[in-house]
Amino acid sequence: MDNIYELILKVRNGDEIAFSEICKQYNSLLLSMSRKFCAMCQNASETEEDFLQEAKMALYKAISTFDVENQKVTFGAYSKVCIRNKLISCVRRIKSQKRQKCDSVTTMLSSSLQDEVISRELGEKISAIAEKKLSPYEMKIFSFMLRRMKAKEIALRINKSKKSVNNAIYRIRLKMKGTVI
Repeated sequence: MDNIYELILKVRNGDEIAFSEICKQYNSLLLSMSRKFCAMCQNASETEEDFLQEAKMALYKAISTFDVENQKVTFGAYSKVCIRNKLISCVRRIKSQKRQKCDSVTTMLSSSLQDEVISRELGEKISAIAEKKLSPYEMKIFSFMLRRMKAKEIALRINKSKKSVNNAIYRIRLKMKGTVI
């Protein structure tokens, strides 16, 4: 069995079998850290397998960046820190995405709720002003106008001529024009 430093040099030279060997040696570390960090992302779509992949990529990066000449730090300690940092970044990214989704849903709901409340208040104010300014016949026509009905449809509904309805619409517009809400 090759020394870890020899395997590192082989991986750096493109030896995939050497990388597989290092993965076997560090398999328990990769699995335990993947499980630990996956558990931190409850209800996320990422699986333990996703975290294992991230851990293997971090191990590969650790192999690429480890200083073989420096005998103060072992490869095991160095790789553990690299894997941990990568998985922490993954957890932060996932939680941030979840937060952003929640924030956007909350914003969407609150803005649509605000729009609904504003529309309702505005409608109430317009109705109150209309009741003060318009005759009962004009109020009847106005209520149909609010439902976006055309003069011809209104005339059929209330059994009046289209001309009578158009005249009422004209008066309503004159009376409501310049109304400050």
